[in-house]
Amino acid sequence: MVATTKGQKSTAMDYLAAPRADGLVAELLTLLGFTAPKGGRLPAGVKYDTLVALRDSFSSPDLSASLNIVQARIAELQASRRTGSKARISASPSSIMAAVKAGKLSLDELKAAIAELD
Repeated sequence: MVATTKGQKSTAMDYLAAPRADGLVAELLTLLGFTAPKGGRLPAGVKYDTLVALRDSFSSPDLSASLNIVQARIAELQASRRTGSKARISASPSSIMAAVKAGKLSLDELKAAIAELD
């Protein structure tokens, strides 16, 4: 639930919100066999239960190939969301390497920053 008043708590599901007009959540749940009656709501807890089932399923060694496909698609979608903002570099060498590995900082940007220090 999204917080709408001061002091109201929101839930972690807020982070998984998708515009209703896109129909993404309903489409995913339909693919999994769950639909809401016309003009109605989805069954109680089905979104949460779906996330639990996906987590449990992707944890299975039998689905490692599927997990790789999903990971690659998420990375592709995330790459298309990149903005012109630069990653902030903390003083920790490990955080710099983590930023490079996560794609938040390109290796070329890191090399250029190091060259500026010399």
